[in-house]
Amino acid sequence: MPKEPKPFARFRPQPGLIRRFFVLYAWFFLPVSLLPAFAQVPKGVFLTDTIEIGKPFQYSLSIRHRANIDVLFPDTSRHFAPFLVRDISIFSTKTDAKGSLDSSVYTLISFETGPLQTLRTPVLLLRTPTDSIRVFSNTDTVRLRQRIQTLRPDTLRLSTATQVVMLQQQMNYPLLMTIVLGICALAGVLFLFFGRTIRTRIRRYQWFRQYQDFQRSFHRLTRNIGPETAHDDAGRAVVIWKKYMERLERKPFTSLTTREIVELVQDDRLAGALKEIDGVIYGSMYSDHTQQSLRVLNEVADSAYQRSSLRLQEENAAVTT
Repeated sequence: MPKEPKPFARFRPQPGLIRRFFVLYAWFFLPVSLLPAFAQVPKGVFLTDTIEIGKPFQYSLSIRHRANIDVLFPDTSRHFAPFLVRDISIFSTKTDAKGSLDSSVYTLISFETGPLQTLRTPVLLLRTPTDSIRVFSNTDTVRLRQRIQTLRPDTLRLSTATQVVMLQQQMNYPLLMTIVLGICALAGVLFLFFGRTIRTRIRRYQWFRQYQDFQRSFHRLTRNIGPETAHDDAGRAVVIWKKYMERLERKPFTSLTTREIVELVQDDRLAGALKEIDGVIYGSMYSDHTQQSLRVLNEVADSAYQRSSLRLQEENAAVTT
């Protein structure tokens, strides 16, 4: 009569299978079972519900652990795929009766087109200098906001009535700056080679304008001079003449006496003309020679202008040659 088989007599585990079981347990389950003794599960959270392609957003990672354990946060070059890490904000460790809290905020950028994107990051717990535990945070999900509508109607209809929109003209600043810089460069080159000639022409033009202003003012006062107005008009005409000669010759004509002016100008006619005009101004001695004396002053000013202009032109020619 056959014997009844003993319970579980047929199950004989092999030594190799038992060894692999303990290796898997030590690799996967032992760190998880020991984790509550050292730290809590890391918490990873997206700080926004939706993201856009190419625009930065933030992800927070924190873990609470025992105070005597060092923590290493994930490598930004490997553990944040498919996201790219743009910046990191690390906060100081906070320790209280519940343990130590380490946290950091990562600024990420995504170029993926999937509607839902997830992230799960590892944290390394250093129990001893030669022993560590790697634990993973929770998996958090963020949604991609799509700007381009891919759906289109079944039929396309052309618009029969459109409204023309006038676009506002905009200044082309790069082109404007290029033109301004080109003009400045051209002006610099011209001034480098022809600077003295240009300055001479500008100086002669200024003298010409001053000469015209003097002629207009002087003729306005002396054109209709008579016995009744000679005292005032002749005095103002002499003041205008002295100021013009002082500006042209660069000598203090307005503060010089009549004798000093005659010695400075070296014109035989000037002495008699100034003497005649002084008589009109201080003694109201108007005569037929008053107009002639005023014309002498005008001719002296004209000769001084021609002489100064010619001297300036000769100096410029001598330097350029």
